[in-house]
Amino acid sequence: MEKAESFFGGSGVDIMIHNAASERPITSALDVTEESLKATFDVNVFGTISLTRLLAPFMLRRGRGHFVVISSAAGKAPAPGKAVYSASKFALNGYFHTLRSELFQKGIKVTVVCPGPIKTSNGSGATASTKRSSSEKRVSSERCAELTIIAASHGLKEAWISYQPVLAVMYLVQYMPTMGYFLMDKIGGNRVEAAARKGNSYSLGLIFGKGKAA
Repeated sequence: MEKAESFFGGSGVDIMIHNAASERPITSALDVTEESLKATFDVNVFGTISLTRLLAPFMLRRGRGHFVVISSAAGKAPAPGKAVYSASKFALNGYFHTLRSELFQKGIKVTVVCPGPIKTSNGSGATASTKRSSSEKRVSSERCAELTIIAASHGLKEAWISYQPVLAVMYLVQYMPTMGYFLMDKIGGNRVEAAARKGNSYSLGLIFGKGKAA
């Protein structure tokens, strides 16, 4: 870490953006494998926390620093079909909000960003969403990056980035949990089935079992 710090001309690292993530195909919570569980937590949680623990002492020495953590909407509300991914993001949120509460008075800031579905590019240049239903509305990666920068530059403690209906579900679970969890209980099984058919796994029609195939 000392070598990494040396690349910044003595000023050190002021902002660390944690954007590593491992997400496996949608599967039911009971079908998760031990390998998938370990691989997801190694990347999403353990690696991120380990890097933070290495870098934080240098920030504390200078009395300033900012961790920007790309979490997920799945870390704020249940994500049927993505139990392990959701668990890893809940863990990430818990760790970094706690870290901020411990170190804020020492000059360390933390911004946790929770995006919903994002239109990303795979290695071949095709968008990942093309493998899913064409009716799924996803925020572009460019727009997500722009809003993340705005959130961090304004010192927000947490930011949510998504289209509806994901954003509405996040608000319900956060502020009206009984209703929010009731809604997710209605959707859960239907979402896993819709994903298996490559249907729209973010449609409100899932409440009525209407996840249509692409």
